[in-house]
Amino acid sequence: MFKSGYVALIGKPNVGKSTFLNLMIGEKLSIVTNKPQTTRTPIKGILTTDSYQIIFIDTPGIHESQKKLNQIMLSSIKSTIEDADVCFIIADSPGNDYLKNFEDLLSKKNTILLINKTDKLTKEQIDSIRAEFMIIDPKKIIVTSLIMDNPKEEILNAILEELKEGPKYYTEDEISINSLRFLASEFIRETLIENLSEELPYYIAVVIDEFKERNENLTYIKAIIYTEKDSQKAIIIGQNGSMLKKIGSSARKKIEYLIDKKVYLELWVKVKKGWTKNEKLIKEFLSE
Repeated sequence: MFKSGYVALIGKPNVGKSTFLNLMIGEKLSIVTNKPQTTRTPIKGILTTDSYQIIFIDTPGIHESQKKLNQIMLSSIKSTIEDADVCFIIADSPGNDYLKNFEDLLSKKNTILLINKTDKLTKEQIDSIRAEFMIIDPKKIIVTSLIMDNPKEEILNAILEELKEGPKYYTEDEISINSLRFLASEFIRETLIENLSEELPYYIAVVIDEFKERNENLTYIKAIIYTEKDSQKAIIIGQNGSMLKKIGSSARKKIEYLIDKKVYLELWVKVKKGWTKNEKLIKEFLSE
């Protein structure tokens, strides 16, 4: 019997959802940083074997905020949960207050709870996390550390117990539904997050303007980095363009590894005032 289905990855910012996705797929698809709100758009990774196909969907970190950008991301999380066959929740600390807004939705789903970063948690904290999630009655609870342990087999067994017989939605060589253009923009944004102060990346969006094969050995990529203020633009560019060059060099190497060929990466920085409050621009910048 061939099993298949969609698995939504859910949790607060920085609990390890992107680390989880990359571990399960065996490739870097989702950007990982130690700063909050790294994931904005659901990243979809595909794991296929002779007996199953699992489509993992890495969602943005859940947190309460009235900002327009965060409200749109919250809406995408709810839609992902509604469409998922299994909801895989990751928690790394007590205090998961977001459950009150998702309780009804999650209670109707097949849910699995993974308590992550156990090397940093006390027994009392682990017990507290367990107690919090009893309200949605998870089918299974896995206690582990995604980085320190190797829980992939245990995780897969837990997911496969909840999946039903289904078709093969994608070919065996596909590992992501997201386009290379989108993944390239994410790697550029990851590099920006790594090199800029914690607050500034919230106001940055990356859009691929051109993605062309110059020849069989070279891909040309033109990306536009949008921000909200001239002062933010100046920080991104840096003195004599030093910061932009550093970001471009690092991002280019990541993209070359992704597509396995040389990349000519051209970066431009533009100001789009108030884009994080403009629903039309947010949806345009967050789309693939």
